[in-house]
Amino acid sequence: MPLTAWCGSSQNYTLEHGSIDNGGSLTVSANYVADMSSAPGAAAASANYANRAGYAGQLADVVAMKLGAASDGLTIVERGTKRFVAVLTYDDASFAAPDAGRVSWSVSGSSLLNISSTGLATAGSVYQNTAAAVGASYLNFSDTLNLVVLNSGTDDFGTYAADGLPDTWQVQYFGESGLQTAAGADADSDGLTNLQEFAFGTDPSHSSGGAVRWTGSTLLAAGLPVPYASGNAGSFTFRAVYSRRKDFAAARLSYTVEFSGDLSTWKASTSKPSVLADDGEIQVVSVPYPFFVNGKKATFFRVKVQSK
Repeated sequence: MPLTAWCGSSQNYTLEHGSIDNGGSLTVSANYVADMSSAPGAAAASANYANRAGYAGQLADVVAMKLGAASDGLTIVERGTKRFVAVLTYDDASFAAPDAGRVSWSVSGSSLLNISSTGLATAGSVYQNTAAAVGASYLNFSDTLNLVVLNSGTDDFGTYAADGLPDTWQVQYFGESGLQTAAGADADSDGLTNLQEFAFGTDPSHSSGGAVRWTGSTLLAAGLPVPYASGNAGSFTFRAVYSRRKDFAAARLSYTVEFSGDLSTWKASTSKPSVLADDGEIQVVSVPYPFFVNGKKATFFRVKVQSK
């Protein structure tokens, strides 16, 4: 019947009118109250919802889309995941999430492996904190969110992982996917392993430049260990000198100086190394020769480097 409101029902609710009245008047149920105007398209509101004014059928226009992270912070720990969300802004300044199936997601930067259709991004391994970005588009709107993939380990990047050498050092000299980069390899064929090159502060991609050199407290060049004598005639002090990383403890390196009188029997030095020079990264250190090793005059020395 025209202009008449009757009892209505659906799977979700039943609305019982108290009396027959003109369409658009006050309606009440146990779940909501809608105080509608008899004029089509006018505003209406309740404690649970608000109707838009001026649009028959509650039409709305999207005016912008913004991306955000589902949790605090625009960072992802390497090999971790984080969910991102798209939020639509409507013409009346209200907000809503779009239908997930209609959002197109994308990632940029090699540090992010992929992102799912629901906005779940997966990070790869990195050797340092690395910039990345997540993008999304919906209809004619798009947005990009810049973030950082956080490096959480020093020896866990790609083919360089778990080989006893810091990823940053390997990438510095060999790039992100070099060859002959393992700790025991000799990439430049100069007789020193990559672990020894790292420990002594030399370049593993070029043949050794010779012995360590310094003047006063200034390091001139890191290099191979060298014997050194100081003092006056008749009172020389002989010392074994070598270069080592200043951060050797954090780098989990140990240096052991061993002496011998016959190149057969070796004895480890118990002396604490003295620092002769320091450039902030590499130190020149020395230990004194002992007088004898197993009854023979100490003549030779060697430096053993190990990764803990």
